[in-house]
Amino acid sequence: MAAGWQGWKRIVRKPLELELFNGMHFRAYPDCACSSSAVYSKIPNSRYVKFLRNHAERGTFLDVGANVGMISTLLADTVQHALLFEPNPVAAARARENIKINQLSFEVYEIALSDETGTIAFEDLGGVHTCNRTVSGFSTTSRTITVPRTTFDRFLAERGPLENPVTLVKIDVEGHENWVLRGMRQLLVEQRPIVMFEYLQRTNLKETFDTFAGVDYRIMILSREGELTLAPVNPPPLQDLLAVPSERARALTRSSAAA
Repeated sequence: MAAGWQGWKRIVRKPLELELFNGMHFRAYPDCACSSSAVYSKIPNSRYVKFLRNHAERGTFLDVGANVGMISTLLADTVQHALLFEPNPVAAARARENIKINQLSFEVYEIALSDETGTIAFEDLGGVHTCNRTVSGFSTTSRTITVPRTTFDRFLAERGPLENPVTLVKIDVEGHENWVLRGMRQLLVEQRPIVMFEYLQRTNLKETFDTFAGVDYRIMILSREGELTLAPVNPPPLQDLLAVPSERARALTRSSAAA
C-alpha cells in the first residue's frame, strides 16, 4: 500500500478517495500529510482518536486548526455536529470537500480562533502545510497572508446557541493554543468539554496550566496503553495533552484504567 501510494503521488498526482475505518470517506491529495497518515494507518493518531470517540457523548465537536478535516471525519459517526475552524483557504476548501462527500451538515469557517477579533498574519508555507501558524508574539521569515480572527466566545454569541452542547474540543494551531484558550473561557466554564491540545516546545505551558486551573480543569496525559493520568508540571513537548473538567477527572481516570 505504501509503495502504491508513493507511485500514485508521483505519477497520477490526483486525489484518491479512501474509506476510513468508521465508514466515512476521505479525499486524499498527493501533497497532504494527513492523506499519507490515512493511507498508512487504519486509525491515524489512534490512541487519542479512540479516547475522543469514547467520550463524544453525541454532542458538538469543535475542531480548531482543522486543516483538511481529518479528525472531524474520524469522529463524524460519534458526534451530532462539528464546527471546523481553518484559516488556510486551501485546507478549508478541502475540509469542505470531505464534509460534502460524507453528506454531513458540519460547518467549516475560514477563520483563525484567537483572543481578539479583527485580522492577523498567518504563515503560508504552501498548499495545506500542517505547520502553517498564526503569527502572534514571534517573528517569521515565511510568507504570510492576512486572515480574519475572532474569539470562540464572540463567535458563539454572534452565531447563536448550538442545538447540541460542545462536548469535545481539539486545538492544533502550532503554538497559538494559549490565545485560543483565552478566547473560549466562557465555553469552558459553561459547557465543560474535554479539550485535546498540542504541546510544542514553543508553547508557554505554565500559562496553559494557569488558564485551565482558572476554570477548574486538570491537564492529563494519555499513556500508550490508553490510561489517563495527571500530567507532571514539565511533561515532554511534541505531544498531545488532554484537559478535563476537575469534576470528571476521577471518573475518566478510572474508566481509562478499566478499558
